[in-house]
Amino acid sequence: MLIFILKRIAYAIPTLLAITFIVFFVARLAPSSPIDIILGDKPNPVAKAQMEKAYGLDKPVLVQYADYVWRLVLQGDMGTSFANGQKPVRDLIAQFFPVTAQLAVQAMLFAMVIGLPLGSLAALYHNSWFDRLAMAAVVALVSVPSIVLGPLLVLVVAVRLHWLPVSGWDAPKYTILPTITLGARSAALIARFMRSSLLDVLRQDYIRTALAKGLSRGMAVWRHAMKNALLPVLTVLGTNFGTLLTGSFVVETLFQVPGIGFESINSITKRDYPLIQGVALLVAVIFIVVNLAVDVLYGVVDPRVRTQERGEG
Repeated sequence: MLIFILKRIAYAIPTLLAITFIVFFVARLAPSSPIDIILGDKPNPVAKAQMEKAYGLDKPVLVQYADYVWRLVLQGDMGTSFANGQKPVRDLIAQFFPVTAQLAVQAMLFAMVIGLPLGSLAALYHNSWFDRLAMAAVVALVSVPSIVLGPLLVLVVAVRLHWLPVSGWDAPKYTILPTITLGARSAALIARFMRSSLLDVLRQDYIRTALAKGLSRGMAVWRHAMKNALLPVLTVLGTNFGTLLTGSFVVETLFQVPGIGFESINSITKRDYPLIQGVALLVAVIFIVVNLAVDVLYGVVDPRVRTQERGEG
């Protein structure tokens, strides 16, 4: 398993470099530069030249990229933000990312609490009224994007019923609507995959054998079916958690949550190249780490994966 992890880390290095290259050059394709945003439509040529030199934008783009990668690899320096008082990007990420991580964890827990039991019960009561109702709810939640669900929840729960605040992040009650908005689609996906996976396992011969030996249906499901049914769902949980960590841009903007997603939208509008590059790199690292964690969990849950890994080693 250790060799497998080291190989995955080694494969991740060229991926991260490719991402930094693409983001670095794509960000500079915008029609205006951060200097134009700061100084306005008709900047003083002298002031513009001075700021370009101060920010290192007067150098050729390839030289700028080489400097960026050199500082990133050797010093872990992501640069300084153009639009946040020359604060280091690393400090800004450390400031805003915990809020996004909290929102993502809450949304993931919400999705698991709703999705896993809903999918399991739908499989156990296959073709019943509960199964049909649950799958109808799943299709509805998968079809409604967060940019639609969020305003609907605000309109009904916050504006009409006055149960929860509209936006902010000052107390636990402020986190409820963003958590539901962000986690609803993941809950639906988890329920759908859990239902499909458990139905497939329940049709296996070893489940029929366990029932034939006198084991109750509930114990057969709990002891044998549930563990095997969770294996395909682990991938869904991992990819969804990575998506929640990095895909909260819309939700944070809707509810004015001071996280990395909300700050990223501001950085794009202000052409804050270093912060855009830092967030893109953070997103890439998160997905790599989450996928690696899912692979490790496969080995923990299913011993056959560990046996196969030792055989390959």
